[in-house]
Amino acid sequence: MAEAGATEWILLGSFATALAILVNPRLRHSPKWGAMVTPLASIIGSGFLVSVPLLASRLGIWSVVAICGLCLLAWFIGGAIRFNIAHAEPLCTLGGRDVLNRVERGSHLVLAAAYFVSVTYYLALLGAFVVKLTGADWPVMGTMIASAFVIGICAMGVTRGLSGVERAEKLTVAMNLSAILALLVTLLWRDGHLASAAWHSVPVTTAYAAGDQLRFLMGLLIVVQGFETTRFTGDMYDAPARIRAMKRAQILSSLIYVVFFTLMIPLYGQFQEETDVAGFIGVIGVVSPLLPLLMVMGAVASQFSAAVADSIGSSELVTDLLRGRMGQAAAYWLIGGVALSLLWLTDVTAIVALASRAFALFYALQCGVAAIVAHRRGQMARSAWYGILGLACAATAIFGLPAEG
Repeated sequence: MAEAGATEWILLGSFATALAILVNPRLRHSPKWGAMVTPLASIIGSGFLVSVPLLASRLGIWSVVAICGLCLLAWFIGGAIRFNIAHAEPLCTLGGRDVLNRVERGSHLVLAAAYFVSVTYYLALLGAFVVKLTGADWPVMGTMIASAFVIGICAMGVTRGLSGVERAEKLTVAMNLSAILALLVTLLWRDGHLASAAWHSVPVTTAYAAGDQLRFLMGLLIVVQGFETTRFTGDMYDAPARIRAMKRAQILSSLIYVVFFTLMIPLYGQFQEETDVAGFIGVIGVVSPLLPLLMVMGAVASQFSAAVADSIGSSELVTDLLRGRMGQAAAYWLIGGVALSLLWLTDVTAIVALASRAFALFYALQCGVAAIVAHRRGQMARSAWYGILGLACAATAIFGLPAEG
């Protein structure tokens, strides 16, 4: 009983401490933090809570290796996008109809479609988390909740604009990061008091074929997606600042993911029959009864903020690509129509794979841009590397499997 009480105090104390630091005006107004917070929030928000149930239920102890591999792949792709920030942007802003500009414009078109899917993804997760917390055994409720948010966001975008909601991003990010840091500290405390047997009772192998496992991992690229947002913040930060921000966001998020997966090892057995993306909420209740509530609060705020940000980004991309032939209001309703269709015609795990494929195709085209620019600069080895990376991303878009296989 005393140990359980200590766990609650550690959880609340670490959450309060982290939140106090993250909402401090000096940090919030720091240009370096401002540049990093958007990609960091997008990466962490993309799949932090869904990653463990999806991977642990399928790969067991190998989940730690898998998340390291996903983070490494994301780092390589980020390298191509950082190269584009430094060297492709000055060429692409000149316009023109050459191959480089066509591929760049094509990547923007794909990104607009990817944002359509990601809005659905974020709100589907939001609905799933809320339903899981209530304990209701009615999956349609999650879809109804997500649909209500879709309609609300689109209506707000059409009538009043979403910029005011977007400005709350730093607060929602602070809440989510504080909840995550509190979770890590609490898991560290709990793991330190576990018997060694708990660490050795984790499933080591799975019954799935190696090819299916690889395709399954391809379908989970979305969990480390989000770093590309710095590619499109040039109106606020110069190229060196954006490159540094992406590097820092990817390094920090990768560390968080790897530490998280390592500390969760004693609980992997809980996920063997649970592949539900919101399954994590039910499992962490064994660590502390307060954790599900705290994590859902942070996750809901994060998913809503991310959905708003992607709605804005998608509407701006659509109006830009159509050269003003579609207004912002029509773009928001188009986003809403696509999101509602995906919500009711698919399920959350299928949306995860679809979002991964959409962003993988965008990454493939961005790697193509990097390969073209590197070739023009006479950097043949670099050009070949980006070409190979682009093919890997294209393979992910084509062959990635949904979590249910």
